[in-house]
Amino acid sequence: MDLLKINDPEGELPNSFYTHSIKKKTNYTSVKKDMICQICIIGAGYTGLSAGLSLAELGYEVVILEANRVGFGASGRNGGQVGSGQRWDQNKLEKHFGFDQAKTFWEISEAAKQEVISRIKQHDIECDFCSGIINTTVNKDNVSQLFNEVELLKQKYNYNKLEILNSTDLSKTLDTNFYAAGCLDLGAGHLNPLKFAIGLSIAAVKKRVKIFEKSCVIKVKYGIKNTIFLDNGYQVKCENVLFSCNGYLGNLEPKISKKVMPINNFILATEILEKNLLDSFFKNNYAVADDKFVPNYFRPSPDKRLIFGGGENYTYKFPKAIKKLVRKRMIKVYPQLENTQIDFVWGGTLAVTRSRLPYFAKIKHNAFSVSGYSGHGVALSVLSGKIIAELINGNSKRFDFMNKIPAKPFPGNSSLQWPMLVLGMLWYSLRDRLR
Repeated sequence: MDLLKINDPEGELPNSFYTHSIKKKTNYTSVKKDMICQICIIGAGYTGLSAGLSLAELGYEVVILEANRVGFGASGRNGGQVGSGQRWDQNKLEKHFGFDQAKTFWEISEAAKQEVISRIKQHDIECDFCSGIINTTVNKDNVSQLFNEVELLKQKYNYNKLEILNSTDLSKTLDTNFYAAGCLDLGAGHLNPLKFAIGLSIAAVKKRVKIFEKSCVIKVKYGIKNTIFLDNGYQVKCENVLFSCNGYLGNLEPKISKKVMPINNFILATEILEKNLLDSFFKNNYAVADDKFVPNYFRPSPDKRLIFGGGENYTYKFPKAIKKLVRKRMIKVYPQLENTQIDFVWGGTLAVTRSRLPYFAKIKHNAFSVSGYSGHGVALSVLSGKIIAELINGNSKRFDFMNKIPAKPFPGNSSLQWPMLVLGMLWYSLRDRLR
């Protein structure tokens, strides 16, 4: 099965609220001749677009090949949260890696958020960016852990943009009793992910990056000059190649796919809600994310809808009942929306690693891959593109740090990897349901 084709019309963006919200779709041509360039990037999501833009700013000749449309993958479908930190909290990072490395992880995550904000400002990208994410816990047993993390960030990392919210505070702020406690992070934010992706592509083209849509790569042959083979018979020869395919890599590079696995996540957008109702959920236009293993995440849209994400499946094909799956999770948080109409539902494929930390890989001396953001990639993927540009330009410091993160393969051969992933994920999903 081909993840590029199985869940959406070939060459088209999904029927999501984000697609509905954009004024104009991209219309970059497909590859129609053999080409030679310095850098070829496979995938026009955040990583690829950011790498292309950063490399072009350094004077490199860049070609980006996208099998479908700009933002077709996770970059144009996600919850839009520009969150702080990594998937591991700082306390866990310190225990596992030591303080010095944990601090570097934190510095990279802070740089990632800043990279998003600076790109928005620099290129005047209209993507509905707003500050503030409320991180919540559903379990009373985790409250002390959450509050300890807040104090740790304040005391050891000088991060003073957090405000603790107890259950009473949270109930008043979000108008729900679903959560035990939370913290408001004013250093984080949220945006329309598809608008942001398209904005990055426009900025890249202005810097003379060549973007080609509907140009699917089927094979890469490595050498002094790498050869990229497309499904329409054309070839691209390049000095360096970057795989920025994330969950849509497939079998294009087996060394990466052994350590990065695709899973599917789902989102809905309600009908336009009465202003008083939506204002009761979001007093200050903040987004929300919880700590379930399969998290819920939600935020208001500019046109007064609730955008709510949650739920996963572990097959290539999306389930038929996406609306039912996500609506059930939404109503647990907001039972007052029991009879609310759902206008849009969609799914997306992301990539996870066993550790839930991203995977930076040097395949050959002139071939690289970054993927496996594990649901925390909006900010980090943008910075990752810049880190690849630094590497190619001779500064490997940040790449080398991320490249040293242990990345274990999923157990079994290709026929067993997916079932093993399913078993593992189902265990955690069951744990979530029992809370």
